[in-house]
Amino acid sequence: MSPKKRNATKSSQSSKVSREVTDSEVVVVNGLARKMYAIAKDHGFHQETLLGRPISIERIGVYVANLHGEVSELWEAARKGRLNASCDKPISLTCAEEELADIAIRLMDTAVGLCVNLGLAIKVKADYNQSREHMHGKKA
Repeated sequence: MSPKKRNATKSSQSSKVSREVTDSEVVVVNGLARKMYAIAKDHGFHQETLLGRPISIERIGVYVANLHGEVSELWEAARKGRLNASCDKPISLTCAEEELADIAIRLMDTAVGLCVNLGLAIKVKADYNQSREHMHGKKA
């Protein structure tokens, strides 16, 4: 399926999606996060085992810088008007899809590296956000 057709299909389904994050979705997110950490470790991004240890400010800086780098790549694609163009890899993704996937992968890797239960955190935060007023009380 082409990236444009995939996007059209996704947007037409969004109104039918349940707003509740389920326990099984929490498990899936955490499973994906552990896989992303393992892949990053296999490719040299984690030279030492940090799981379960206090994390230094320097190490958090590396995680934040990696996330920032991926967000910056998404911004550059937008700035250049290339969000819906094919990405520069031999895969069938748009630049937007590739960069958002990179952000999600780095986010999951970071969560595992910092011993954060990302699935549960997303569930708790989503539940909280549903209880908030329109635009969280901010003016448009």
